[in-house]
Amino acid sequence: MEEVDHTDQAQDAKRIVTLDELAPHNSLESGVWVAISGEVYDISTFLSEHPGGEDILLEAAGTDVTEDFFDLHSDEAQELLPAYHIGSLGLTAKSGTELVTDQSQRHSFLRPDIWQQVTVLEKRRLSHNTILITLKWDHCEEFGLPIGKHVLLRARDPVSGNNIVRAYTPIAAKDSLGEVDLLIKIYHKTDGRAGGKMTTTLDHMPLGATLELKGPVGTFEYLGRGKCHVSGKTRQVNRFVLVSAGSGLTPMLQVLRAIARDAEDSTECLLLYGNRHEEDILCRDELESMGAMDGRRIRVVHTLSSPSASWSGQRGRLGQELLEAEAEQPKPGVEDLVLLCGPSAMETAIKHVLRAGGWADEQIICF
Repeated sequence: MEEVDHTDQAQDAKRIVTLDELAPHNSLESGVWVAISGEVYDISTFLSEHPGGEDILLEAAGTDVTEDFFDLHSDEAQELLPAYHIGSLGLTAKSGTELVTDQSQRHSFLRPDIWQQVTVLEKRRLSHNTILITLKWDHCEEFGLPIGKHVLLRARDPVSGNNIVRAYTPIAAKDSLGEVDLLIKIYHKTDGRAGGKMTTTLDHMPLGATLELKGPVGTFEYLGRGKCHVSGKTRQVNRFVLVSAGSGLTPMLQVLRAIARDAEDSTECLLLYGNRHEEDILCRDELESMGAMDGRRIRVVHTLSSPSASWSGQRGRLGQELLEAEAEQPKPGVEDLVLLCGPSAMETAIKHVLRAGGWADEQIICF
């Protein structure tokens, strides 16, 4: 991708913004500034228009995002930048500058500011369109991913040579330090749909190949026993309604596991999980075990859009009918949260149904 020349912004370019001035502009209250290729942009008014949602921009606010910007955005996105330009970055703030390089000073592998190299150690095919990939890193450190957070995974497109970046929630850290598992649903090319760039790349990637990880990222973190952080604010939740489709299950699984293994956690959970076919259901045995162990706290409802004649569960897509039948509307004075993860079209449709059903925007968390 050819980078746009951001320096042709004469009047604004005279203003010098230091790193110390940039950093505090990291919230809705203080303004949302980012640095790209040595130039500074105030993107506060763009938040609601961002196709990827506000949260990912707020996570990056107050920092140099050059590398991630060019990995994730098209030429059209670059052409929008001049409208938000406010000045040039002072000092020698290069993208990707490492703040701490001494491994002995760190206790976990993940870093939010640095891409870390990992190696494909093992690949297991779980179904016709699902693989489990084990990634390994050199230092025997804990992974360091809080419950509810996710990571950015970066790979090289074998066709174009460009970087591909996608967000994933690891299904589990391995018992041995230095390894983590990713559950990947492969979106194969069909006559009517292009294959997923990242998933097909991972599907064909050989053992020993290298990838890069960065994180944790995300605005939601589950602390246990109903307590969670949402966009920096602590909230005490009575009930989670978890709505997911396909591989959108993985962040839900983190929360469900945390609640299931703590007998003192009384948080109620309803998982509405949509797939096309019965064989597409991920981690089915574990989900059924959770529901059977404590049906009062954790209830799992499956729905299939293309079920077989023998399927006895719910039929159809995730939508208004299922939500109205299974999920009670929020009650005044009771803190309930909806956790939502799936294809963007599904998320948009579900949010519309939830809002019409009395759920406020601050009660709906999208991964």
